[in-house]
Amino acid sequence: MSLEWLFLSLLSLQQAGIDFMAHYSKTYDLYLNATQSFCHQCSNLTKLIDTHIVAKDNEVFLRKFCPKCGESMVKISDDYEYFKTCDSYLKAPDLPETSNTQVLRGCPFDCGVCPQHQNHPCLALFNITDECNMKCNICYFSSYPGAGNHRSMEQIEQMLATLLRVESQPDLIQVTGGEPTTHPQIMEILRTLKKSPVRHLMLNTNGIRISEEEAFVKELKSLGGGFEVYLQFDSLQEAALRDIRARDMRSIRLKALELLEKYSISTTLVCVIKKGVNDHEIPDIIDFSRRYRCVRGVVFQPVQEAGRIDAADDFRITLSEIRSRIIDDARNPFTGEDMIPLPCDPHKIGVGYAAKQMKDGYAELFPVTGKIPKEIVTSHVGTVAFEQDRAFVKTIIETVSLDTAMGEGILKDKIKQKLFCCWPSFLAPSDMGYENVYRIVIMEFSDIYNFDATNIKRECNFMIEPDRAIPFSTYNMGIKFSQ
Repeated sequence: MSLEWLFLSLLSLQQAGIDFMAHYSKTYDLYLNATQSFCHQCSNLTKLIDTHIVAKDNEVFLRKFCPKCGESMVKISDDYEYFKTCDSYLKAPDLPETSNTQVLRGCPFDCGVCPQHQNHPCLALFNITDECNMKCNICYFSSYPGAGNHRSMEQIEQMLATLLRVESQPDLIQVTGGEPTTHPQIMEILRTLKKSPVRHLMLNTNGIRISEEEAFVKELKSLGGGFEVYLQFDSLQEAALRDIRARDMRSIRLKALELLEKYSISTTLVCVIKKGVNDHEIPDIIDFSRRYRCVRGVVFQPVQEAGRIDAADDFRITLSEIRSRIIDDARNPFTGEDMIPLPCDPHKIGVGYAAKQMKDGYAELFPVTGKIPKEIVTSHVGTVAFEQDRAFVKTIIETVSLDTAMGEGILKDKIKQKLFCCWPSFLAPSDMGYENVYRIVIMEFSDIYNFDATNIKRECNFMIEPDRAIPFSTYNMGIKFSQ
């Protein structure tokens, strides 16, 4: 067949009204990338399936292809522009110092941590008991009263040794459970971990014991700087609390905050967000948090489909939806520029920092994240301990450095004059400490719905076992590991 004949044939067909241009449909999606996930329809956690990341109508989805169930879609963002911004914030990885497992089947079946993982444990969780004094409707660990299994001090020391092999100078250790304050040796555990090379220690708690035992709060205060309470705080409304926690926790939370404020113990409010139940309260919780000098900020966590989930209808919510609730609220000063992706895991963690000053019992906030040049944020060494990068010390991130939790002044006059020359004078004291820091964090975990085999390699939250360091999401998903 000659080219001349082919050309004449196509021309005649076109003249006849037959168009051979490539087909385009406005109803289809825009392909962004390929990854692997699990099928949430057949709940098969033994085999990954091919998955495309696609955008459609300013939303982003995982388009999954299961040989058994067919094609399915899961929304992972309602903001395509922010999704692209997350990609632009991804920085070079800070790798674990060593691996505990080999690559046999590939991610995520070799967790422990394996050589493929692209992030060190910037947050190491020590699960010290299965016991809990509540039975919440939503619990990633399925804890309940009578579960028992308090970890021994020997096990705790083995867990610490495992962490220090992977990360010799940990940024954060969070003691969790179950409810860790039910452990009979809770203070011994906290003191042991506080003496380790960790930079910052947290206690994750529902606040019941704190609200009931002032003597216990005094013991927590004795731990000194570099210690913080991670206080469960999902709602200000009874109905939402009964839906999520199976009981009205309002009076307990208020009493706990009263004592934490009395003893000036740094506190972060932690809110599990369930769509249609408490997502409308996000602005109110931020506003409420500003009444307490001891509160350093709020963490919002979308519900993870793991452990015990008593929920119906569409209760899932994305990080981008929570972010919109924050930046659209006229009462707080955080804008889209102030709520940025965390470079170590940008699609799963969003952060905003502000300088904080109490005035007439209410915190005035001046966001600083948007003032930091993007190239500095994405090029520094480390994920949380920004102060380890000496160049970074000369930027505004020094105001949120974990060093300040240890009582160190962080902004001397020369640096202050350079960084705060155009800012209100009350935000630039000679020695700005941790009490002048306020942060909002959105932390989304992976589950069988939104699992992305590429992104999971960047997870920086780890559950520490006596012989393994396992990414928090895969630990909770119940994946059977190969080793």
